[in-house]
Amino acid sequence: MDYVIRFLAEFEVPIYLMLGIVALVYLRRILIALEDKRTAIFGLEREAAQRKVTAAASVLILVGLLTIGEFVVATFLAGELAQEPTFATGTIEVLSTPTTTLPGLVPTDATPIPTRYPQAEIEGIESNCIDDILEIESPEHNEDISGVVEITGSVNTENFGSYRYEYSTVGEPDWQTIAAGSGTRIDENLGNWFTSDLAPGPYMLRLVALDNDGAEQSACVIIVQVGDN
Repeated sequence: MDYVIRFLAEFEVPIYLMLGIVALVYLRRILIALEDKRTAIFGLEREAAQRKVTAAASVLILVGLLTIGEFVVATFLAGELAQEPTFATGTIEVLSTPTTTLPGLVPTDATPIPTRYPQAEIEGIESNCIDDILEIESPEHNEDISGVVEITGSVNTENFGSYRYEYSTVGEPDWQTIAAGSGTRIDENLGNWFTSDLAPGPYMLRLVALDNDGAEQSACVIIVQVGDN
């Protein structure tokens, strides 16, 4: 069902054009049938013309219902895919037992070198992306995107309450909220971003974790390249 909703949202304009063409064709048929009925001499001719009017009107009603359905799906349902809350539960390893580290395998002077998570590094923009804690997995940092973009990642911070994701042009930040959600998420769908109305170019995409009082905890920022839609 999610795939169907995304398909209808991404091809919204072509679907409207197709429905509009069908409506014009059958509207013309109604006008022709009404003219035939007006000029008909015999009763059978008028009955045939009336049947044509009824059939064409039925198709127009169906086209109208399909247009309303497409509007509802593209405007409301596509933006609500990520709004149902889900909660992560810890896994207890009943059979696990502690093991000791064999001596001599790790040098005493060894220090771990953490791997920097792919994220925006811009002066004045705070970003603290952490794997499985606060991250945007898709789209990836510096990825080319267009149309309807599905955003996946993790929001699993301490004292977590809700999250929102937003975008801004690169440079002086002017964050525009795209949508928000609640419930801990780990490697899951966070929502969708409709980029069709944006001018091509680089944009910052930010995922913000909020605590139970609605205050910002931390943010993960990446840069994406919006192409021609």
